[in-house]
Amino acid sequence: MHPAIAASAALRTNSEHTLLDRHVGAELAEYLLTGSLPDFDPQRLQTSTTLLYNDLLRQGLGGVTFETNVKFSGAGHGPVEVPILAITSTGERFAIALSGPLTNDHPAAPSLRELLEQTGDLQPIVVNELLVRGNLPAATREVRHRLGV
Repeated sequence: MHPAIAASAALRTNSEHTLLDRHVGAELAEYLLTGSLPDFDPQRLQTSTTLLYNDLLRQGLGGVTFETNVKFSGAGHGPVEVPILAITSTGERFAIALSGPLTNDHPAAPSLRELLEQTGDLQPIVVNELLVRGNLPAATREVRHRLGV
């Protein structure tokens, strides 16, 4: 490899280092090697979900209540845990869930993905886990915007 190309790649890798972490890097490497995405670390998802939930509560949003780890049953489904359930004063219900860093717009939990695809009772709000960890205020703004508050 030409030295200028190697130096350019090293600089780019160094400047992009903050965009990935070792967990995401391992997930990406496994995907590239096997062609399938591994399940994202459930403990990490729970920790990030708790961060987002607590920040939403801290906002003191009038007209919206939040509950965590709510069991919800849909047609043809046993109870599925909704990480954060938001209920507006008009009765609208939103399932707030995190996606893995490489799977934007898809809840990390397969059972929740299936429930949301088959029920019209819950409106999904899916937030990328890396956004929650890297920029919690932006993640909270995204949820507030989707809730209309």
